[in-house]
Amino acid sequence: MSDFLPTVVMPDDVRAAKARIDSFARAMDRSVAFCPQLHPLVRRSWSDFYRNWRQFADADASWLHAAAEFETAKQYEEHVIAWQAQLGPLCAMTSPPLSRTPTATSPAALQTTIKTVAIAGAVVAVALAVREVSK
Repeated sequence: MSDFLPTVVMPDDVRAAKARIDSFARAMDRSVAFCPQLHPLVRRSWSDFYRNWRQFADADASWLHAAAEFETAKQYEEHVIAWQAQLGPLCAMTSPPLSRTPTATSPAALQTTIKTVAIAGAVVAVALAVREVSK
């Protein structure tokens, strides 16, 4: 039944993913700032990535685009993981490695709500049918 409904993504899911990834990105930015052996082109590439991340992370999550924003956050997460792997041997990282975000809000609560509404609807339908028959 868990694959019956699509995964529901709310703006709070996006905010939580952004906050989680951002703590690692900020820590890595501090590590890059104090990494003298980093090649200038790599440092520039990181700066460009981090600037784009900041723009995305600082934007508020939208109700209309929550699923797309969550997917974008997961893509940024993959990039942060890749950056950690690339820069880890060169720079002293100030945070542990980032692990992948678990799936967005489980549809279990929504399924429970739908089941409750379906049962209530069935009860109302039976009550209306009994009322019609008893007339």
